[in-house]
Amino acid sequence: METAATSLRFVVIGAGRLGAGLALALRKRGADLLGYTANSPAGRARAETWLGGRATTDPDLLVSGAPQLYVVAVPDGAISEVAGQLAELIRHAAGATAPFVAHTSGATSVNVLRPCEEAGASTLVFHPLQTFSEPVTGSERFAGAAVAVTPSDTQDGAPALTFGFALAEALGAHPFLLPDHKRSLYHAAASLACNYLVTLEHHAEQLFVKAGLPADRASSLFLPLVRATLENLAEQGSVAALTGPLSRGDTRTIAGHLAALLAEAPHLLPVYQALGRATLPLIEARGELDRESITAMEELLHSPPSDPA
Repeated sequence: METAATSLRFVVIGAGRLGAGLALALRKRGADLLGYTANSPAGRARAETWLGGRATTDPDLLVSGAPQLYVVAVPDGAISEVAGQLAELIRHAAGATAPFVAHTSGATSVNVLRPCEEAGASTLVFHPLQTFSEPVTGSERFAGAAVAVTPSDTQDGAPALTFGFALAEALGAHPFLLPDHKRSLYHAAASLACNYLVTLEHHAEQLFVKAGLPADRASSLFLPLVRATLENLAEQGSVAALTGPLSRGDTRTIAGHLAALLAEAPHLLPVYQALGRATLPLIEARGELDRESITAMEELLHSPPSDPA
């Protein structure tokens, strides 16, 4: 941990929500932020508010302090271009110790950093399995979070692998080795777990308001249900935590849901049916309903939207 955080000199290329959050978390643990960049004037203004000082506009300044780590936290589509530019800077940094270069994308291969590796750097992906809606609170969310580490060299004792794990542990996180060819599957799982949960709650809120909950208090009234569900999920696992009409085989209630959605929110009817079908394997795993009940729900959830019952 000493070399991974306390004495670390680093720069951040792309000091947005994640990049700035990581920078704040590392600084709290004694690391030295030598500089950072942000793409737009508005982005630079936000980054300077979060991190202090001035955002770097001269690429040469990124290497002048001989950083040990370059954090590349730009949007996925920009990583390749940044990696090429950074490789040139590293290659011409006279006398600099070979640095580490890490990008923070969940879905992008470590191979996008190959120009930096060819310039002498050790490369890796360092992706925290966490959400960062803003960097100040986000900097506290590394502790206890998982971090997916994908080094270009996966051999035991490889510098990037060792560094990535030590850096995560210095942040109080739980690192694990993610194979590069599984990154897209891993990121799809993260999107289901996090991003689409927000989508579901957004649409649930709209339905609650249609049903009569006051619009200005709807979220405060139904989010305790969501929090309790997450607690049950953490304590009991997904199969045991499932409740509701599907878990009981209550086809009459499900048919009522479908009819109400067809009348009030037909655009959500296919979503409800698809999620219901995806829930049936959990019902089967519980072993509490007979095959006839499960088949009846399956048929109901496959009914055309124009004829939900």
